[in-house]
Order: sequence, then C-alpha cells, then structure tokens
Amino acid sequence: MVIFDRDGTLTYEAADYHRDLTRVRSYPFAGPLLQRLQEQGYRLAVATNQSGIGRGFWTRDEVDRLHSRLAQAWGVPLSWHLCPHHPDDHCPCRKPLPALLQEALDRAGLPAAEALMVGDSPADAGAAAAAGVEFALVLTGKGRQTRSQLGPDVLVLETVADLEAQLA
Repeated sequence: MVIFDRDGTLTYEAADYHRDLTRVRSYPFAGPLLQRLQEQGYRLAVATNQSGIGRGFWTRDEVDRLHSRLAQAWGVPLSWHLCPHHPDDHCPCRKPLPALLQEALDRAGLPAAEALMVGDSPADAGAAAAAGVEFALVLTGKGRQTRSQLGPDVLVLETVADLEAQLA
C-alpha cells in the first residue's frame, strides 16, 4: 500500500489554503504514476490534514467534491483519509499523529510493514514513524525545507514520479 499526502505531494501547495478549491491543481505526473501503481497491484490512499475546514474556509462536502474530482482526473480509486480540524483543536487524527495512516491500513486490512507513506512535510514523516510505516520524502511542496529536518536515512524523491523506480 502507498499512502500519499495531498498538498505538495500530489497537488500544488498554496500558501492561502487554496481558498478557492476549484483552483487546486494536480502535478502533471501524479495521475500517470497513480495509474501505473494501481496496475501493479498497489492499494492507494491519501492522508491529508485539511484544517481549512476547521478554519471555516470550506465545508467537508466541498473538500469531498474536490477529492472526487481529483480521483476522477487521475483515473484511480483512492481511499481518502482527512483531518478536518483546526490545529488548536489538538485532535487525535491530525498528522503527525498516526490515526489517518492507521485508518488507511485498517480499511485495507494491511499491517504497517506493507505500507509506504509519501509526503513533503515533517508532519507526514512524523505520522509515518508513529504508525510504523516507511516514509519517502518528496522535494515538491515543502519537501526541500523538510529535508534538513530529517535524518540521513530517509528515502528522498525529486517528485512522486520517481517513486515507481524505488518500488521496482
């Protein structure tokens, strides 16, 4: 199983929380990669903090519609797991806590040892470590800034497009 972060990993990151969700754009390599991984038998999931819901920028329904649009554009079924809470809520599902990843694993019926988390932030790396899942850092989004915060043993990918070669 491969669990992806959304913003900065599969889609372009926006400093303004993508106030207009119709403007969220996928990296051009995301869809083709996801399709190839699905064809190779990988289960695919997305674990994403979406505090814009808790901040009142958009509703859960609006985010769900965005996720449906992205999955349709990518041409793959995805298991979506999101934290809608404001960071000040100190909820148990916000990355770097492991709940979103554990939820994805539980839904797939897989142990942590059979999963890889791909993300661009310290929160993604922390969630992977807390869930006992391997982690790969992409240098898109916040990845270049995150790189210096992680140890030397982390798998580093220029983009998610480089993931396929690592899984072969």
